[in-house]
Amino acid sequence: MHKFFAKTQFLGKKVLFLSQCHSTNDKAAELLKEKPQIEGTTIITQNQTQGRGQRGNTWESEPGKNATFTVILKPTTILTQSQFQLHLITTLAIHQTLFPILGKELKIKWPNDIYYRDRKLGGILIENTLKGSQIESSIVGIGININQSLFRDLRATSLLDITENEYEINDIIEQILIELEKKYLELKSGKLKILQAQYLRRLYLFNEEKRFEAAGRIFNGKIIGVNTHGLLQIQENEMVHEFAFKEVVYK
Repeated sequence: MHKFFAKTQFLGKKVLFLSQCHSTNDKAAELLKEKPQIEGTTIITQNQTQGRGQRGNTWESEPGKNATFTVILKPTTILTQSQFQLHLITTLAIHQTLFPILGKELKIKWPNDIYYRDRKLGGILIENTLKGSQIESSIVGIGININQSLFRDLRATSLLDITENEYEINDIIEQILIELEKKYLELKSGKLKILQAQYLRRLYLFNEEKRFEAAGRIFNGKIIGVNTHGLLQIQENEMVHEFAFKEVVYK
């Protein structure tokens, strides 16, 4: 481990670079089991062989072409029922980093994805260790498609695919760490409502009439928000439904 990023206070001050690993989240979990880690410890790999998404989904990443890294946080002031706040600040940090490159068609897709138009550019996987009513530690995994041009999943895209330019991966990682630290400190200083408003303005399909499917039923509705527990709120006529992850499908 060594120092790497100089423009932050604590994120990325302790970095483990791995040429290859199964999963940076799994490596972070191993480190935490071995001994306490400094908050902001970051694990970066060029080749993540078994990258994971939510609920057992896999993350496809060509070696050396994308940003695949994990940050260890210790958000002990966040209550267990408010875990979604970490998703909120992490996706906001990624959006803030990539917006100057991609503009207004870049969106946050609830709960874990970064979209450009209707294609997936990146995603996050956050795994928390709980202690009583609080979060003891968080493993924040981030994957962003940077210089990969071919994907098995036709819904995936990359910065190269969109802009036809290649990017320095470590520069993108550094900027995400800078933005994540800013958002994390804002959250700690009581600016949750401001962050929530920022999130909604960047939310994919927010306030747009669309078709959804839940419990085998297809209906028309529009996303109007995300509640404090991270449930997606969709309004259908005069009724508001709330959904957990994988309970609703965008049609």
